[in-house]
Amino acid sequence: MSNTTTTNLDELIEQERRRASERITKLKRAVAAEQRRIDGKVIDLLRDQSPDLYDRLCQEASEALVEEKTKRSRRAKKAASSAGAVNDGTASQTVDPKHAEVAPWNG
Repeated sequence: MSNTTTTNLDELIEQERRRASERITKLKRAVAAEQRRIDGKVIDLLRDQSPDLYDRLCQEASEALVEEKTKRSRRAKKAASSAGAVNDGTASQTVDPKHAEVAPWNG
């Protein structure tokens, strides 16, 4: 095959890959949308058929979300304090002016 034929063939293959990728993405979106509709219907049925269970599960879900948020917050604060505690080679000392001693600098 000549170089031109190979180049054209490569372009056609790439076009088909893009089309296939777009179709797959479209199908995945459709499946996700259908699952959301099913989930919504399940929630409606649960609420209607077992209101006590629905209320209990709502409470558990709410508590779980609060707990996850708290854990993320703790991790973020810990990461921020760790990043602030990194030693960059400079000394950070607080000096009480009443007790500060003056010493010659030997720089």
